[in-house]
Amino acid sequence: IIAAAGYLISIVGVAIQLYATPLYWKQPYHTSKLSGAEWVEELILGHPDRIWTELGMHVHTFLIFEHDTIGGLSDSRYGVTMKEQAAIFLY
Repeated sequence: IIAAAGYLISIVGVAIQLYATPLYWKQPYHTSKLSGAEWVEELILGHPDRIWTELGMHVHTFLIFEHDTIGGLSDSRYGVTMKEQAAIFLY
């Protein structure tokens, strides 16, 4: 019984260490040097999982959303493209 209890305690200890490791070894998530329209292009042309993580949809869905959203709208007078505005809205 003592050996089983020791084994259980060691398993729980390892589980706690595995759970707590990401809390101590933090890695920056938003490290892209790009901003604005360049970042949106990186999402569209990059890894499919990245756009899913950032915007919550696949590339083809984002492009359809952006196409349907444009419908008569134009880029802002401050130089923000419609594609960028759609990404900001979804982010």
